[in-house]
Amino acid sequence: MLLSLVLSMSLAAEPVDLTAWNRERLQTSRVGMFVLGGWAVANMGVGAVGFGLERDERLRFLHLGNLTWNAVNLGLALVSLITEWNLAPDSFDAKTSLLASERLEKVFFINAALDVAYLATAAFLWQRGDATGDARLVGFGQALLIQGAFLALFDGTMGFLNMRLTDRLVTGLTITPMGVSGRF
Repeated sequence: MLLSLVLSMSLAAEPVDLTAWNRERLQTSRVGMFVLGGWAVANMGVGAVGFGLERDERLRFLHLGNLTWNAVNLGLALVSLITEWNLAPDSFDAKTSLLASERLEKVFFINAALDVAYLATAAFLWQRGDATGDARLVGFGQALLIQGAFLALFDGTMGFLNMRLTDRLVTGLTITPMGVSGRF
C-alpha cells in the first residue's frame, strides 16, 4: 500500500524539512507519554488513597485495579520518555524516519484494537462478578472499563497523529530499488 501511494504521488508534493518533521514526531511522542504518565500518576494516587479509605469491597477492588494497571502505564511512559529523551531530530535519515513513524503508527493502532478486547473483558468481569456476588470481579471489571476506555481514546489519537505525520513525510519521499530519497 505504501509503495502504491508513493508511486501515485505527483512530483509537485511539498518538500519535507526532515529535521523539523522529526522534531514534531519526537515532540508528539513526548507529549503523548506525558499525558499517559500524568493519567497514570493521577490514577495511582486516587487508587492508593481510595483502596486505603474505601470500605465498599467493590470500590476497593476498583481502586486496586486502577492502581496496578497504571503502574504498568507509568512504566511504559517512563521507558518511552527515557528512550527518546536525547534523540536529536537531525540524527535521522529519511529511511529511519519513515520506519520509526510507521512502527509507532502500527503499535498505537494495534494497541487500540487490544483496548477493545480490554473493554469486552471488563464487561465480562463486571457481569460475572454481579452474577456471582464476587466484589473482586466487579471492581476489577470496573477498573478495566475505565482504563480500557481511556487507552482506546489515547491509542486511537496517538495512532491518528502518527498516521498524519507518516503521510506528510511520505509525500516528500521517493522510494526506488536503491533506497529511500527525498526532496528536502
